[in-house]
Amino acid sequence: MTLALMLSKLEKNVIILDKNSKKQLLEVEDSRTSAISQGSSRILSEISMWSKIKKRAQPINEIKVSEGISINDLNFKSESLNEGPLGYIVNNSFLKKTFFKEILKSNFIKFIGNINIKDIEKKSDSATILSNKGNFTAPLIVGADGRNSKMRFFANIKNFFFDYNQAAYVFNITHTLSHHSKALERFFPSGPLALLPMQDNNKKSSSVVWTVDIPFKNKLLENKSFYKEFDQRYAKAFGKITKTTKPVVYNLNVISCYEYFKERIVLIGDACQAIHPIAGQGLNLGLRDSNDLAKIISDSTSLGLDIGSKFVLRDYSSKRLVDKKLLIQATHRLNQLFSNNSILIKALRENGLKIFNKSNYLKRKSMMFAMGLMQFDF
Repeated sequence: MTLALMLSKLEKNVIILDKNSKKQLLEVEDSRTSAISQGSSRILSEISMWSKIKKRAQPINEIKVSEGISINDLNFKSESLNEGPLGYIVNNSFLKKTFFKEILKSNFIKFIGNINIKDIEKKSDSATILSNKGNFTAPLIVGADGRNSKMRFFANIKNFFFDYNQAAYVFNITHTLSHHSKALERFFPSGPLALLPMQDNNKKSSSVVWTVDIPFKNKLLENKSFYKEFDQRYAKAFGKITKTTKPVVYNLNVISCYEYFKERIVLIGDACQAIHPIAGQGLNLGLRDSNDLAKIISDSTSLGLDIGSKFVLRDYSSKRLVDKKLLIQATHRLNQLFSNNSILIKALRENGLKIFNKSNYLKRKSMMFAMGLMQFDF
């Protein structure tokens, strides 16, 4: 949806084909949250969307990272950068509805729902989607249909797949104390626990992403000890828990395509790369995909170039490849580092956190990278 809005602002005509109906998208219920970086908020400002989202976005002004429940935590504070909040947490339902309502207002975007795509015919100068609602021809087809992308299948784009043998429980909690715009990331032998501040209930609600390895997940199910184990890890971080939504569980894996495009089909977001949630960067990576592709399409059309040509799409691919690889490697290595229960590795982690916490240079660089305000250049 973001790419469609970006192109509409450039007065480019776009057709959105979606498996869901208009009613389903307007009434979508998704209690999960998304992390929006400072860099992403600036991208959204360029298409006049951030002002609509910001009112329901909870700023993150502090992040505490620790090995279990420890006082020796790695502390990041927004005030040390003077760049605004480290990021924002936004409810997914609100985010999706806000974007879709804006889509429906645009004179340059046509939405067609309840679509079932049967095949795609590719020619030298165009591609045609064959569906239950008719045929649609364009010089370029963008696949933005998530990690189980049909567009990736139709384009025959190969991808790398890695199963982490982990699962993530996602749910929301209401607590008695304010989170004070603070996010917590606690690493345990069985997997990390993230507490993300939400705007609801006068800052007394948080979104939880609790990652566990599959053997531990099976243990939770067998012993019915889910809430007991969670309480031990939560440790009254923001007071007593007064309410909990029903946990939703997802098996974790990474998907990374070997190429971004093929025969007039180009992929963005999770259709091309789906990463581990440990750093909360999935949405931000997809927004940067959309932003770069929109700019390349704009520049190419102004020069009279074919936007679906290999020449144009190769430019997009080269721009995105480094960003994608760095982020996938960073999240992959971070997960590996904190999933290793060796006594030696644990000691190195603890000492590493202490050293890192004392280095303003390293902290500043890592914060700027996580905020989407610079490339990883150190």
